[in-house]
Formats: sequence, C-alpha cells, structure tokens
Amino acid sequence: MKICILGGTGSMGTGLTSRWVLNHDIYIGSRSQEKAETIAERLRRLAQGFYQNEMKGSITGLENRDAIGEADVIVVCFPPKATVPALTGLKDHISEDQTVISTVVPMTRKDRLYYFSSMGVGEKSAAEVVQELVAPIPVVSAMQTVPAAYLNNIDAVLNLDVLVAGDDEVSVAVVSRLIRDIPNMRPLKVGPLVNSKFVEAITPLLLNAAILNGLHDPSIRIVPWFPAPE
Repeated sequence: MKICILGGTGSMGTGLTSRWVLNHDIYIGSRSQEKAETIAERLRRLAQGFYQNEMKGSITGLENRDAIGEADVIVVCFPPKATVPALTGLKDHISEDQTVISTVVPMTRKDRLYYFSSMGVGEKSAAEVVQELVAPIPVVSAMQTVPAAYLNNIDAVLNLDVLVAGDDEVSVAVVSRLIRDIPNMRPLKVGPLVNSKFVEAITPLLLNAAILNGLHDPSIRIVPWFPAPE
C-alpha cells in the first residue's frame, strides 16, 4: 500500500516508517520539503541496511499536501496542539477513497505525571475530533499504546497488542492488516470510534507507570484467562 505519514519526521512517524517500509511505499509528510527529504534519506539508509533484499517498499519525503495525494492510507502523527490547525489546512486534499489513522494522544504534564486531556467540546477523543475534521472520510484510532522507542529500534521484536477503534469495518480491516504487517504485533478491535477516548487515556497511565515504578517504555498485551480444568 501507499502510506502517507503526516508528522512523519517525529518519533512515532519515523518508527512506523522504518517498520512498514518492509512491504509498503511510505510518504513522509512535513511542512518542510527539505526536512522531509532529509529524514527520508536517513530512514532509507537504515532500512536498506537492515532489511537488505527483503525490503519491498520505498521512502519519499514530501510536503504534507503532496504526501496526502500519493496515499491510500493517511496516518496522523501530529502533536495534539498541532492536529486541529494542521488538518484544517489539509483536509481538502484528502479524498473519500482514503483511510485516515489517528495515533494522536491529547495529554498534559503536571509536575512529574501525565494526565489525559480531551480535545474539542464534550470530552471528545482526538480521533473523534479528527473524524469531524475530515468527514466523511473514515477515521480509525490505533497505535496510541505502542512506544515510539520500540518502533524505532528496528531490530526489536514487538510482542504487543494494538487496540483499534473505528466505525467503518472496511477501514478497520485495512488498518488491522497494516498492524499485522509489523511482526508479532496483534490488532484487537475494541468497538466504535467513540471508544478511542479510553484507548488514548491508557498512554498517560503507561507513562506514569514508567515514572512511578522505574519501568522502561511499558506497553500492553491482553492476556485471556484460562480456567483450571475441573
């Protein structure tokens, strides 16, 4: 597939690029063409050195609007405060045959700890706000609990679960396939997009668990309960 990563020069964007380029063509979006090209060249060298002949995809750096025009899937990796103004200026470039993935986590930090902070009116999640901005293009919420440090450590095995929320089943299936393309990562559907607020709120909890308990980049794995045989 052709994947545009908006905010692709940030840590989440570079991590997803280095993973998905094994099988897909990645278009790193940035406000600066020069910055996008510089990051793309660095990640291209990294990926080619690691994957060697197994790498089937490519990495291209473009301005945001041009990256959108190349893509089947658009991944929003903007910082929370930049998400609304950035997408407001870009939404007219998104077409109805595309799928949008929101990875955004709105949170604040006070003293040492992090707190979930909803976006927009009515305690909405970031994904719901993104959906309002780009409607009727379907938005899927995913990747919020995956540490960017794990993704960027290209030789690390990611035995992680990814919670996926969305209202459009076709788009959820597309995003789930992309998650499975990262070895050992498992997509788990958690219902409609409105449930994204609960998924997004897990990220500050994980960060606080790291701070308060001396953990290194914790994430989640959903473990089923198996009752003991009678």
